[in-house]
Amino acid sequence: MDKIHYYFLFIFIPLFITTSEVVFGQTRNEIDSVLAINKGETNKEILIDNYNNLANLYSYSDIDSAYFYANKALESAEKAGYKNGKAEAFYLLAFFNDRTGKQDDAISNLKNAIKIYSELGDSSYLVGCYNNLGVFYSYGTDQKTSLEYFILAMNMAESLNETFALSEAYSNIASNYEFIEEYVTALKYYTKSLEVDLKSNNLHNIPLSYISVGNILLKLKRYDSARDSLLKAQKLISLVDDNYRKTELYMYLADYYLETGQYDSAYTNIQYARNINDEHKYVKLNADILALEGDLLFKQKQYTESLDLYEKSIAIYNNLNIFDGLYDIYLNKSTAFSELGKYAKAYEILKKAQKLKEDFKPHELAKTLGEFEHSEALKEEKLRLRLEQEVLSYKNEKELVIMRSRLQLAVFSIVFLVLTMILVVYFYFVKRKHNSALKENYRIIQEQKNQLEENFLELKLNEQKLSQLNATKDKFFSIIAHDLKNPFNVLIGLSDIVISNPDVRHSKDFEEIIDGIFQTAKSGYNLLDNLLEWARSQTGDLEYKPVITDLNEIIKLNTTLFNETAKSKKIEICNNISENQKVFADFNMLNFVVRNLLNNAIKFSYQNSKIDISVNQKGVYQIFTIQDYGIGMSRETVNKLFKIESTSPRPGTANETGTGLGLIICKEFVEKNGGEIWVESQEKTGSSFHFSIPNAE
Repeated sequence: MDKIHYYFLFIFIPLFITTSEVVFGQTRNEIDSVLAINKGETNKEILIDNYNNLANLYSYSDIDSAYFYANKALESAEKAGYKNGKAEAFYLLAFFNDRTGKQDDAISNLKNAIKIYSELGDSSYLVGCYNNLGVFYSYGTDQKTSLEYFILAMNMAESLNETFALSEAYSNIASNYEFIEEYVTALKYYTKSLEVDLKSNNLHNIPLSYISVGNILLKLKRYDSARDSLLKAQKLISLVDDNYRKTELYMYLADYYLETGQYDSAYTNIQYARNINDEHKYVKLNADILALEGDLLFKQKQYTESLDLYEKSIAIYNNLNIFDGLYDIYLNKSTAFSELGKYAKAYEILKKAQKLKEDFKPHELAKTLGEFEHSEALKEEKLRLRLEQEVLSYKNEKELVIMRSRLQLAVFSIVFLVLTMILVVYFYFVKRKHNSALKENYRIIQEQKNQLEENFLELKLNEQKLSQLNATKDKFFSIIAHDLKNPFNVLIGLSDIVISNPDVRHSKDFEEIIDGIFQTAKSGYNLLDNLLEWARSQTGDLEYKPVITDLNEIIKLNTTLFNETAKSKKIEICNNISENQKVFADFNMLNFVVRNLLNNAIKFSYQNSKIDISVNQKGVYQIFTIQDYGIGMSRETVNKLFKIESTSPRPGTANETGTGLGLIICKEFVEKNGGEIWVESQEKTGSSFHFSIPNAE
């Protein structure tokens, strides 16, 4: 296999971080900043995203730290059930596995990432995964599968306009054309890759794209253009902050100088690559550099020395199960043995090269590329037809404009004729003034009739409203007359017992009587408070003052208020709302709504149960939910809620009493804040009250 081909299969894995794309030239300050944020971060998903971000930031300089944070992100994501964080950790680990020569682990981790991203329906990440999976397969002999993944990645990247992945896919497909020596088509796709990189200003890929174009131009014997392209790449290498990529770039330049017989320049660039790799210990790149050093000695006819380097390189490749670079090494080894007079050894190595080439199945690869070209031709034909259709549509639209202009002219002519006729008719009607007066009177009568009908409809509507107001008034006075009287009757009765019977004060029933007085007074006070709130809302005296409000502050305030009541029934209140959940609402109204809903949830919950409080974002609203697992309600009861004319209070599970007025006020307050309130319930299972409140944003 061609040497340039196997270098170009070491395509750098594009990283897609959850919060943003990898930024070129990340500094130590950025790492320190993320570490500082993590010390105070309590949100598990943000913490996992930060671990992945740290793994990415360390990937250019400290691969051990990169592994540490990626594994930490994976472990935390599995515990938290955070699929995005888990998939990204697998994705990063596959990248690090590739750099450290663990190809089987790289493929396994990448397939895990693909599985999760497929479940999430995240096409952007899948593009990068398919590109990289194609690269990993290309190290072996299954070039057909590798190419199929590259084509899949290209099609997805084109539809999503993912420029980074699209550039990689074009370059990978070009390398396959280069392998079967279709250099003109290879140049086409390398050039497309370069154009995408230049358009998106991808400084990470631009030098590599220039080298790709330069090397293929060299094979097409376009020496001046090849040299210009390679010189552009050489100027940009200093801007690359990724040591792995920089090592590759120096190797590509060295290979160019080898092909053009500039051995001193080749040696210099090999040493640049060697110095970086000795510091960072990239296993696979070490094998590449050894092979390149062997090529330099081979070109200088130092065959024995080149064979030693080739053997070291082959040993590493075999250990890593990487075969795509072995073909060229075998050919050079065969020639070296032949030059040294070891013809049997040369023949044995040549057979290995031929066997390896057969394993690559170049005919299948060529067939797949042919099918790909046919598919691309069909796409171009469809695009051409679509453009022709658009041109035709434009022409039709232009003709339509002309027709409209003619129609407007015709309409103008008709209007002119009509106006002329109107003038004639006008003079005619002047003579028949009496008939015109009669018609005018008829018109006035019709208008008066229409006005009377409108007034009649308005009266009917007012009658309906008045009927509703009367029902509300009757219910209101019924509550005052009945429910407010009851607590006072109880208070008077219990107080009379204490006053008229002094012995009761020293009896065991005294505390129970005092507690009854307290509970009755509290119940009466709550009822009176609800009545006043409702009355204020009906008269318009309650002023609406919306502010940015923290939901957690209100939840904590009310859970503290009802803590003892909940404890008495052994009910656990579970607050599932994360920090900093902000809404735009009147604090007092929102507090009243939460207080009433939480009070009702406790009232109708069974002993030893729980209450779940949660919030979910839907568009510009936060949907607040209080879920109890108590006695629930029938459909008939649910339909009567929020209506003052049909309230029917029910006792709680501990015979707590109520009026049904609290929910009506809740509805008033939620609607005043621009939201809605509703309930889902099932008897003996529990109730779930929901209301929507606008986001703080």
